[in-house]
Amino acid sequence: MIKIFIVDDSEIHLEGMKSILKRSDNLTVAATAQTSNEAQQLLRKEKYDLAILDISLEEEADGLDLARFIKTTYPDMPILILSHYKDIHYIIQSLKMQLNGYLAKDTQATDLICAIQAIAQGKGFYFGNTISYNDIIKAFGGEENMKKRKPYELTDRELEVIQLLANGYTSKEIGNELHIDHNTVETYKDRIKSKLDCKSAIEIVVFAYKNKLIH
Repeated sequence: MIKIFIVDDSEIHLEGMKSILKRSDNLTVAATAQTSNEAQQLLRKEKYDLAILDISLEEEADGLDLARFIKTTYPDMPILILSHYKDIHYIIQSLKMQLNGYLAKDTQATDLICAIQAIAQGKGFYFGNTISYNDIIKAFGGEENMKKRKPYELTDRELEVIQLLANGYTSKEIGNELHIDHNTVETYKDRIKSKLDCKSAIEIVVFAYKNKLIH
């Protein structure tokens, strides 16, 4: 059973989330909070498998501030941002903080459940379908910058690694899938970053989709 901790300043949203997550047999809402202070107190009392945070909280500390606290204090706890905001600024902040996903609140219930399941299994950074793909492209330098990067000399193995990254696999899972060592996977990722002039795994995936290197 995946124990979920939800922080949202709206009681209506909290009740709605509880109702949605009841649809999955292996998900349970173990606790909820409406403020950052309340959340921190609950986090000190019990361990949770995943935290879902709203960005907008009715106090000085917002959801990203709370996410920083969780990352520092409970570094192994996955964090999913669920927000009304589709502002690319917040998405990039979430990426830089190495959070595990960002969904808008107009996401379908089934997609939310899929995201939680994927994140709980450690599968990469999860974007919601209702977030603009073009905005993400622009955040990484725009289409012209993407076109200037020459995706030549990628080996078949490197393309396999990219495809698995896009599927949300961790380095360990990629190693298991391809029957290679975890360190070898990291070497492949470093080579791919160098060839595509990318700084992160998510940037590799965005570039690969844009240039139809993967499906």
